[in-house]
Amino acid sequence: MKHSTVNRRTNVRRPNRPPNRRQRRGTLVVCVLGCMAVVAGLLAFLAKDALQARRETKLRFQMQQTERLLDAGILRASRQLEKDPSFEGETWEPKLSLHGQTIPTTVTISAVEDKLMVTARIGVQPNTTTQSHTFPKKLF
Repeated sequence: MKHSTVNRRTNVRRPNRPPNRRQRRGTLVVCVLGCMAVVAGLLAFLAKDALQARRETKLRFQMQQTERLLDAGILRASRQLEKDPSFEGETWEPKLSLHGQTIPTTVTISAVEDKLMVTARIGVQPNTTTQSHTFPKKLF
């Protein structure tokens, strides 16, 4: 027995026909394009996430370097105070290389009343990291 459908408006019976090849090909193309769009979206998300993680890692590394530079500046200030108790400060520009490139670095040691302030700065805008520490001169 063959299956057929009835057109409700005209009340005419028509035999059911399987979809032709063009309709099937079109459906397949739409499905493939949809899958490719999903995969492209996932790849774009992963690439963006990887770039953000790389930037954060670089910034974290630069912050650690700034912290070490600040420690070196504090040590330098203490030695200068040992040599000369009337030491009022200086600007020190050590050479630092990060990721194969020379990076501008500055350590500023300044005396404010009976305190010394040491400020370490690494990088150029917008990737500058700065840390500072203030301590009394009388410690040394």
